[in-house]
Amino acid sequence: MADLNYPLYFSEQSEPVTPSPIITQYLAELPVSSQRLLTATSTSTTPVSSKRLAVCFSGGPAPGGHNVVLAIAQCCAPNHHLYGVIGGPGGLISGNLIPLSLDMCLAYENKGGFDLLKTDRTKITTPEQIEAIKTVVRSYQLDAIIIIGGDDSHTNAVFLAQALLGEPCAVVGVPKTIDGDLRYPPYLPISFGFSSACDLYSTLVANLIRDTQSTQKYWHFVKLMGRSSSHITLNVAKQTQPDLYFIGEYLARDKISLATIVANIGDYILSSAKNNKNYGVICIPEGLLEWLPDVGQLIQTLNNTIQSQQSQEIIQNLAPNQAHLFQHFPDYIQAQLLLDRDSHGNVQLSRIETERCLSEMVERYIAQKDSTLKLNTIPHFFGYEGRCTHPNDFDCKLSLALGHVAVSLALQGYTGHMASVNYSDNTIAYYGVPISRLLTLEKRHNQDVPVIKKTLVTDL
Repeated sequence: MADLNYPLYFSEQSEPVTPSPIITQYLAELPVSSQRLLTATSTSTTPVSSKRLAVCFSGGPAPGGHNVVLAIAQCCAPNHHLYGVIGGPGGLISGNLIPLSLDMCLAYENKGGFDLLKTDRTKITTPEQIEAIKTVVRSYQLDAIIIIGGDDSHTNAVFLAQALLGEPCAVVGVPKTIDGDLRYPPYLPISFGFSSACDLYSTLVANLIRDTQSTQKYWHFVKLMGRSSSHITLNVAKQTQPDLYFIGEYLARDKISLATIVANIGDYILSSAKNNKNYGVICIPEGLLEWLPDVGQLIQTLNNTIQSQQSQEIIQNLAPNQAHLFQHFPDYIQAQLLLDRDSHGNVQLSRIETERCLSEMVERYIAQKDSTLKLNTIPHFFGYEGRCTHPNDFDCKLSLALGHVAVSLALQGYTGHMASVNYSDNTIAYYGVPISRLLTLEKRHNQDVPVIKKTLVTDL
């Protein structure tokens, strides 16, 4: 890794940029330079004029975030002023900034969590929020804001970059997510946090597998973090080799129904029992239900109608096949499907006990096939445990390098880019990836809005 004391210098991709319809409609004021890929070409000891920077965590924690801030502080000291935003985008809007010294950051080196600065999930969407941030930028005379976050945070970042062009204040992103779905191959192969979270989940799953082999009892149904992609489940399964695991993207591709999943698990358990093995571990992704076409269509119907209809009306107006599927769920799942919504108006799958639901449905299936077999199941959700674990060696190094790239972009005035590092063949390449290139349209609150496209298992 390049010396953190020296800034990187970048060259712009030479080929012309053809703006996408999304850029034309939503980001028309974004300069062409913000739409070009940047490649680090050199380092230099030439001093950069003194700048005033702010750094902000956004969204859920991911292992390595503190190292990103540390690298930024190392690059800023002693010539530049660095402020830490307390409380995520909400703190940026309210102007909750503090001077951030190198000593403060060194105390958090290689530590998990985002507790140095705290974080939140405030969406920057209204003119009032933008004006409040402009006031903060002017008050602190900020030259750049570095936002450490995931896909929604980078959607915030690119629109904020456009809004702050007149100040002028650059906005640079640092990609993080434990889900592993924020990628732009080959320039952005992975975000920080994914590797560490997978290592922790793999340890937990491996422990369960060893426990079943030791006690020879219980079927463990393990739900792993990852609503919109199954990267974690695939990675953990490769490391641990559970009895069964399911990848949501493959289930959607092959149009597998919930009933088929239940039957596959039930038949596997029945077959294992015949071989005197009535124990094991089954892994599923957090978003399993939404990936199944029949359940996904039901959830979409509920998402589209929950805002305008009462629960009883919704059930009565479901198509016959959807009504049958809905009634097939346990009562507590029905209640969760109808009541729990996230900030986008969608079902909160992390709160739906899919692992418990699936185990109960499998129990019913087995009882119909073989009433003599007693099935003992234990459901688990390994999710939040992975967000604040200490970063492993890979993420420690990656996050330091990402902080170095981010501050280099910010000091040179680039805006609308996210920092990226690609380790391959014992070489390291540094990039500024234009956030606008990752945008797609997604339906939220029944409206199409531009957001960062998630990278699926089937995209790689």
